[in-house]
Amino acid sequence: MVTASPKVRALLLSAGALLLAGVDPPPPTASAAPVVTPAPLSNANPAPAPVATPAIVMLPPDALPQILWIGLSSTTPHAGDPLDITVLASSNVASVELRVGGYGMSMNKTDAGHFESTTQVPSLPFFMNHNVTLQIIARNSAGIAIEQDVPIQAR
Repeated sequence: MVTASPKVRALLLSAGALLLAGVDPPPPTASAAPVVTPAPLSNANPAPAPVATPAIVMLPPDALPQILWIGLSSTTPHAGDPLDITVLASSNVASVELRVGGYGMSMNKTDAGHFESTTQVPSLPFFMNHNVTLQIIARNSAGIAIEQDVPIQAR
């Protein structure tokens, strides 16, 4: 195992901090080891934070169902693109249906209150309105439904 001197280790740590902060290190010079100072972290561009999703609400089977969160891979998909849809609902939701115009499909239940589906965006004729409404309908086992609409602009 090769060990580096304390000066080399400090230089490598400083260069690593610069790379993490998104700053290019200065070019090496022929003189003594360059002095490298990391940029302040407040000026660094932070990575986008993941969107927090709510916890599943535990409800009795006959309670009014709730849609807690809807995730779409795009609200402006192009024809032929896959559209990933995730719906988080209360624990008493037995099924979730997606409707656009006269077409409907059910979503796959992956866990209590967790539904996922992937569909391919159809090609719409140029003379049709490409602004559509995605209806998300959640039902409990008694058949009580709640709906949430999401606008989508198909391209």
